[in-house]
Order: sequence, then structure tokens, then C-alpha cells
Amino acid sequence: MRTNTHFNKRGCKFLITSFQEQTGHAFTKTQLKNKWDGCEKDWRIWNKLVSESGVDRSSELGTISASDEWWKEKIQVNSLSS
Repeated sequence: MRTNTHFNKRGCKFLITSFQEQTGHAFTKTQLKNKWDGCEKDWRIWNKLVSESGVDRSSELGTISASDEWWKEKIQVNSLSS
């Protein structure tokens, strides 16, 4: 139900219906798209952070560990780009 990288009308309807059935929350196509776009932006930042050297990831806790200096630099860089 995807043509290239986007869902077709049938695929969108299926996602909206399935999401409502599984969560009990009804959202429009626009609302789901906005959420997807926000999550994608956050994922890109996270993926970039964990791929850098000097960073460890705890799969047990699901957290990133790095030095305080590293965190200060990354927070400043990402707050400027937002």
C-alpha cells in the first residue's frame, strides 16, 4: 500500500483505522503525519548522536552516556538548530 516512499489512499485509511482500533484514539491523516514528521526529526538527531565516538549506549536502560562536556556541546548545538 505504498507507492515509493509514501502510503497511497488505501494505505493511509488502513493506518488510520488500525491505529484507532489498537489505541482507541481517532486521529486525522494530517495529525498522524505531523506526529510522524516530529518523530522522524527526533530520530535523526538521536541517530546522529549515538553514532559519534565517545558515546556509549546502554541497551538495558535505553540511555546514552557521555561526558558532561560532550552533553553541554550537543545541547547547545541542537538548541541553536531548532
